[in-house]
Amino acid sequence: MISVNRWVFRPTEENQPDAAAEPQKTMTEAIPDENAPEAAAPDETDAASPTEEQATGAEEANEKAPADEHDAEANNPSFFPVGEPLTGDVAKFFSGNTYLSHLVPRGGPVINMTFEPGCRTNWHVHHNAGQALLVTGGAGWYQEEGKEPQPLRPGDIVNVPAEIKHWHGAAKDSWFSHLLVPIAVPGASNAFLEEVDDKEYDALPPSKEESGVATHSPFDDIAKLFGKK
Repeated sequence: MISVNRWVFRPTEENQPDAAAEPQKTMTEAIPDENAPEAAAPDETDAASPTEEQATGAEEANEKAPADEHDAEANNPSFFPVGEPLTGDVAKFFSGNTYLSHLVPRGGPVINMTFEPGCRTNWHVHHNAGQALLVTGGAGWYQEEGKEPQPLRPGDIVNVPAEIKHWHGAAKDSWFSHLLVPIAVPGASNAFLEEVDDKEYDALPPSKEESGVATHSPFDDIAKLFGKK
């Protein structure tokens, strides 16, 4: 297993308050008193700038603001784009919301799939050709019929053989994404079967309890080197 450092980036915004509007002067106030001592000019820099305590409070508020748990873009676990929600007849073979981004639409293809927490496929079989799953973010599961479920983490690669009944999807407490690389051959097809048993799925441990491995993707480290994330 490859050990990667966990990078935490917390972008903040400087919230500069508007300077207070100057009150209107009365006629008497507008006439200067020649005998009055000259008043010191106000420090406009201090008046316009937030105090250190205010700036710190604004930064903490930005950091603590939670992302909408149903917002795929805000919770995207990988560097690759989330894409569009899966719709149509095939969507009924997924237990929740799934998103597809066609990275290489021809030749491969190569598709980035993103699952919301708890979402998984039905049991299914690929006929005449298998496929590969390259995990890019979050935490998930893969299981073949008659075998124990296998936890998936960023950097894991699953070679799915043809004619093997299996399912894959997110852990119940984590968003999850992987690249889907099907083997394009004439006559290849998919057969979706029954749903994964809810009791068996719910018995799987949460991702944080299953392993101490961070759900951080090494693909993100590569992206940061190029300033992409």
